[in-house]
Amino acid sequence: MHKLLTYLLFAGLPFLCYANPIDSINQKLDQLSREEKLEALHEHSISLAPTDPIQAQIYARELLKLSKKDQYRYKGLAHYDLGETYYYMELYKEALDSYKKAEPYLIVANDSSRLAGNYSNIGLIYLYQANYKKSLSYYEKSLQLETKLNDSLGVAKSLQNIGIIFGNWSRYEVQEDYYKKALKIYKKLNDTQSIADISLNLGVTMIRQGATNEAYDYYKQALKAYVTTKDSSRIASVYTNLGYYCTNVSQYDEALSYFQKSIQIFKQINEKSGLIHAYTGLGDLMAVQGNNKGAIEMYMKCEEINATVGLLHTQQENIYSLYENYKAIGDFENAIRVLEEYHQIKDSIYSKEQFNKILQLEDKFIHQKNKSELTALKAQNKLYAISSILLLFFLISGGLFAFYYKRSKRLIKNQRLMSLEQKVLRTQMNPHFIFNSLSAIQCYVLDNKTMDAVDFLADFASLMRMVLQYSQEEYITLEQERSILDHYISLQNKRFGDKIKYKIVIDEHLEKSKTMIPPMLAQPFIENSFEHGELYRRENGNITVKFEKKSKNISFCIEDNGIGISRNTSSKNHTTSTHKSLAMKITKERLKLINKNIHNKVGLQVENRAKYGQDGTRVEFTIPLVEMN
Repeated sequence: MHKLLTYLLFAGLPFLCYANPIDSINQKLDQLSREEKLEALHEHSISLAPTDPIQAQIYARELLKLSKKDQYRYKGLAHYDLGETYYYMELYKEALDSYKKAEPYLIVANDSSRLAGNYSNIGLIYLYQANYKKSLSYYEKSLQLETKLNDSLGVAKSLQNIGIIFGNWSRYEVQEDYYKKALKIYKKLNDTQSIADISLNLGVTMIRQGATNEAYDYYKQALKAYVTTKDSSRIASVYTNLGYYCTNVSQYDEALSYFQKSIQIFKQINEKSGLIHAYTGLGDLMAVQGNNKGAIEMYMKCEEINATVGLLHTQQENIYSLYENYKAIGDFENAIRVLEEYHQIKDSIYSKEQFNKILQLEDKFIHQKNKSELTALKAQNKLYAISSILLLFFLISGGLFAFYYKRSKRLIKNQRLMSLEQKVLRTQMNPHFIFNSLSAIQCYVLDNKTMDAVDFLADFASLMRMVLQYSQEEYITLEQERSILDHYISLQNKRFGDKIKYKIVIDEHLEKSKTMIPPMLAQPFIENSFEHGELYRRENGNITVKFEKKSKNISFCIEDNGIGISRNTSSKNHTTSTHKSLAMKITKERLKLINKNIHNKVGLQVENRAKYGQDGTRVEFTIPLVEMN
C-alpha cells in the first residue's frame, strides 16, 4: 500500500502575535534599557518567524550582536531564534546548525524549557532527513526535560513524534502505544486540534496492522474534529485515508467519492503533497477495479506534480505501481523502462541511507565541538585560567593518543571485515548461481514466455539488492531474514520447475519484527541442498527452515531430504567438495568474528540425517536471543 498521510508536530514554544508594525517596534527599542531591549528583540523575532522570517532574522542577528559573551541565555536565544527563521524559510540544514549552536548556551544558562523545545526541533529536522536514530535520541532528551518540567503538552508532542519514528521502522505496535499515551494527555488538556491529529495518525497505524475497523473509527473522530476547526487541509487528508480504507474493504463507490472530495480540496488550497497522495489512491482504486489505463493516467499525474515536490519514497512506490499496470496491459517496453527507473530511485534512497551513516561520524565531531564550546564558556568564570589551559592540553594529548590507538585497531578490524564481507558476498551470490539464473531467463525468452522472464528478472534484481543491503548489517530482524530466505529459495526453485517443496517455520514465541540475528547464515547450506543434494531428482524433495526459541537462544535449523553428506562427498567431483568446504570455511570464519563481539557464542552443527534413519542433511545454528528495544 502507498504511504498514508501522517502529521508531524513542530514543537517549538508558542508564538505570540504582535499588532505593532515593524517601524513602531524599532522606535520603541531605543527607549528600553539594555536588558529590556534584548528581551524585546527575542520576543519580536520569535513572534514574526512564522509570518515574516526575513524580518525576524534581522531581530535575531541584532540580538546575537548586542548580547555580551557572558550573557549565555541571550546568546542561546539568538541562535534558537535564527533556527526558527531558517525553519520557516525551509532551510533545514541552516536551521539545524543554529539549533545546535544554541544548545551549549542554553545548557549553561540552565534554561530547561527552551532547551527542551530546542531538542525537539533538532529531532524534527533529523526526522525530515530520515535520520531516525538521531531524531529519536533528541526526542528522548526533550521528553526527559519536559517530564521534569511537568510540561504535559510538550510530553504529548514528544510521545507523538517518537511514535512517528517507530512507524518509519515498521514497528507499528510500539507506534500505537506511543500514540495512545499522547492521546490520553491531549484529552486531559482538551486540545481538540491535537486530538484530531493523533486520531488521524492512529488510523494510519491501525490500517498498517490490519485493524481496519478501529482505523475507520479513528478517521471519523479526526474528521469530526477537523470539520469543527474548519481545517481544510486536514479534512482533505482524512478523505484521502478514508478512500484508502474503502478500497481495502472493497467499498469502491465510497472510495471514489472520498478521493474526489480530497482532490477538489487540495486543488483549492494548492497543496501539492496532498494531491500526490490523493491521485495515488485514486490510481490504486482503478488498478484494483481492473482499469489499468486509468490507473496509469493517475500515476502519471502524480509524477508530474512530484517533479516539483520531490517526495522520493512516494515516487518509488508510484513508479512500481506504473510498472505493474504497464505489465498488466502487455506494454512490456514501458514496463521495463519504469522498472529500471524504480531501481534507480531505490538505489538512490539506499545510497542516501548509507551516506547518513557516514555523516554520523561528522555528527560525533560536531558533538565533541559543542562539548568543547561548553567547556570554554564555563572556563571563562574560573580564576585559574593557566591551570585550566594546562589541564586541557593534557586532556587533548591523552585523547589524541587514545583516539589514534583505537583508530589503528579499528582500521585493522575493518579491513578484515571488508575482506570477509567480499568473500561472503561471492559465496552468497556466486557466479554459478548467477549464470544459471540468467540461463533460466534466456530459456523463458526463447520459449516466448515473456511474462515469466520479466517476473523472474524482477525477482532476481530484488534478491540481488536485498543481499547487497543486508550483507552490510551486523544484525537484521527475523522478519527481514525470512524475506530474503523466501526470495532466495523461491528463485532457486523456479530453476527446477518448482519441484522442491519448502517451508519456513517461525516459533510463535519469537517476535519477528524485534528479534535480531546475523544475516544470511543459512544461504550457503541452502545452496548446497539445491546444487549438490539432488533434491530435484526426487518426487518429494523438500527443504525446511525452522526458527525456535530455546531458553535464551534461537535454534536456526535447515533440513533437507537429499543424498546427505557422506554420499554427496563421495559422488561429486573435486569442484563440488571445494565449493562446500569453502562455504563451510567462510561460515566458520564469520562465526569466529561474530563471537568476538558477543558474550554468548553462536554455535554451528552439521550432521547427516542418516543417524536418525532419515535421508538428507541437517544444519543447526544456536544463536543468542537478541531483541530490539
